[in-house]
Amino acid sequence: MTLHKKTAIAVGVLFLVALIFNLIASGIIDPILDASDYLNKAFPQKTVIIIGNVLNVIAALAMIFIPIALIPVIKKQYLLSAFSYIVFRALEGILFIYMVIKSLTFISLSKTYIHAATEDGTYIQTLADSIHLELHWATVIYIIIFALGAMIFYHLLFKSRLIPRFFSVWGFLAALLLFIGALLGLLSVGIFNQVPIMEGIVYFAPPIALNEFVLAIWLIVKGFNPEPIMSQKG
Repeated sequence: MTLHKKTAIAVGVLFLVALIFNLIASGIIDPILDASDYLNKAFPQKTVIIIGNVLNVIAALAMIFIPIALIPVIKKQYLLSAFSYIVFRALEGILFIYMVIKSLTFISLSKTYIHAATEDGTYIQTLADSIHLELHWATVIYIIIFALGAMIFYHLLFKSRLIPRFFSVWGFLAALLLFIGALLGLLSVGIFNQVPIMEGIVYFAPPIALNEFVLAIWLIVKGFNPEPIMSQKG
């Protein structure tokens, strides 16, 4: 198996791990921590929260390693874009781990809240709500960083011709759509006048999620276009 084929499989698997593990983690954590009585639920369901956050850590590591795995097949003239993508993916991973740590604190807060007196419970609720708000804005910042990094990634793939340009154009436009959605949410414009930002952003996310899934399968099955890689060696 050639190096570019191994690299394509590695990148495809990393994309799937980051995407699927994050979706599973969100699916099991969000119903607990987004509930109105999340402080009553977090400690009793701590095992679910811990498992979900372990999955998120694995997803974060996969995000960081995606651009690193790409380096062997990138032409020298595109290395600046590749390193820029590494920076954005690293920021994503760091933010993800930060959100994991904040998410895990709800377990301890929930335990204390359940056994606290009324006065202490009010303080803990205020503290937990503050952390909840931090997580909210950290997620918005993460979405913006992800979208900017994805645009760099798909621009890199378009210029390098490592994959069919249809995928690159689709991915770039999908990332741009997500970026616009995040900005509209920050400004409370359009749909975000009526719904919270994290509910509204759901309408902007499917194109990029589907693109990453299809791209991952393509890389695992088909691999990179060998011609640009061969021309680099030549």
